[in-house]
Amino acid sequence: MSNEVSERREWLLRCATERGNPAVCSIEVSRGVIEIFGPEERFAFGLDTELIADFRTSLDDAIARAEADAALA
Repeated sequence: MSNEVSERREWLLRCATERGNPAVCSIEVSRGVIEIFGPEERFAFGLDTELIADFRTSLDDAIARAEADAALA
């Protein structure tokens, strides 16, 4: 019997290529590391436990800025 967790480990999401064409990206979790893959399954970057909180804070700040910009448009 395996001790492997059977919870979700991959999330697919819509994204865009560098040219703005629709694409699919993914976020994957493996052994405590978050890995981000861009279109065509190209590895973009990984975040270990020390970097995840900083990334979350920066992403939350960027989301707030994008929402504020969109409200002005």
